[in-house]
Amino acid sequence: MSGVAAGPVADLTAEYAARTIRSGDHHRQACRHLPGGETRSVTMYQPYPVVLAEGHGALVRDLDGNEYVDVLNNYTSLVHGHGFGPVVEAVTACLPSGTAFPAPHPAQLRLAGMITGRYPAVQQVRFTNSGTEASLLALRVARSATGRRRIVTFTGAYHGGVPEIIDGGPDTVPVRYNDADQAVAAIDSSVAAVFVEPFLGSAGVIPAAPGFLSQIAGRARQVGAVFVLDEVQSLRNAPNGTHAALGLEPDLLLMGKIIGGGFPVGAVGGRTALMDLTSAARPGGLSCSGTFNGNVISMTAGAAALAALDGPAIGELNGRAADLGRRIEATAARAGIPACVTRDGSILEVHLTERAPTCAEEAAAIPAAWESALHLALLLEGVYAAPRGSLNLSTAIGHDLLARVEDGYARAFGRIRDAIALAPGQSDVNRSAKEEAEKVGADDNRRHDPFPMVHGDYQDTAGRFANPPG
Repeated sequence: MSGVAAGPVADLTAEYAARTIRSGDHHRQACRHLPGGETRSVTMYQPYPVVLAEGHGALVRDLDGNEYVDVLNNYTSLVHGHGFGPVVEAVTACLPSGTAFPAPHPAQLRLAGMITGRYPAVQQVRFTNSGTEASLLALRVARSATGRRRIVTFTGAYHGGVPEIIDGGPDTVPVRYNDADQAVAAIDSSVAAVFVEPFLGSAGVIPAAPGFLSQIAGRARQVGAVFVLDEVQSLRNAPNGTHAALGLEPDLLLMGKIIGGGFPVGAVGGRTALMDLTSAARPGGLSCSGTFNGNVISMTAGAAALAALDGPAIGELNGRAADLGRRIEATAARAGIPACVTRDGSILEVHLTERAPTCAEEAAAIPAAWESALHLALLLEGVYAAPRGSLNLSTAIGHDLLARVEDGYARAFGRIRDAIALAPGQSDVNRSAKEEAEKVGADDNRRHDPFPMVHGDYQDTAGRFANPPG
């Protein structure tokens, strides 16, 4: 592991293996039946992933009985944590009456009405089974509407497993995130759609620079390209969606995660003129079939989850995330570890560098071995975060568990301090970072949050307090 002292990391690995014997056995058996022992690439890390057996609220437990505070929440989909009462009750009530039908169902209309009533960019919505399917559908709609094929994406962005986006191709033009000049130049009259996230999610929770997204939207409109805003993750961060908080008017909005209440879901919403292209009643309409599209369980769970995620709940989540981010930075500085936290609402990422990255290329420069060492140390300290350093909060996490997370990071930083081989002169930079951390105040982390909090509520761009309907 380049950049990491072998001895301390070997000790971490040995301790991990000793604590997770059943997970290790499970992984070895799984490798006989599943490629690499898993069926979801992001769940794999070395030496093998811990196998989770149950979750309640903000706590999860593995096969060996080890307990962790869950600050990953299935990568933002469990905004209310595990076993959320209203979701469990709603799903349990509908199970005896059927879970999926080859016909419309009232549960679809209920969730669709909640979404169109809550998110300004969504005049109509069509449900899919995942964010990947939503991206695929949005791409088809954009190409049908414009008669063009090229798409502009951003390096490090994730819009699901869409081959043309994740693998690239002759019709895909990737540009650097937060580089408005490069993006504007790439968006011309040959482009069918621009896909962009309000913050660069899987590449490091990197917030958009002020004005960046509005420039992209304006340029797309100028050349007749479809502006697709991916809010699969960010929808949780403002009562009426990030697009409303930032004053954006996307042509199509990608949704998922929280609108399924912990069950598989995806959705495309947008202007009626575009969404009508998918209508089966329209001659030549785009076919959008799927065995489980709009299934009763996902629709019912999603409605229950959204009803509970109101303005005050979002304000509380974002406020707690801001406080946790400050505390992690200060803890790292006291330990002499180079670290900073980027944040958007209640989603954060811990970067093992003093300077917050502004694009995927900068985030990728951080040694992966450092991140792996921190992740392993966190697991040993009872904190379940993403291997890449990201975390997000659920409404189930209280101040006592947040204190456990802070303590877990403090001990984890202590564990890896000797494992990280610092570059020459790094200690001097760390000393400066430590001094700055001791001055951290309430305003310091707001640079990571585009939504100013006022008495627990969030204001839209017109200054009105935004509270979504139940």
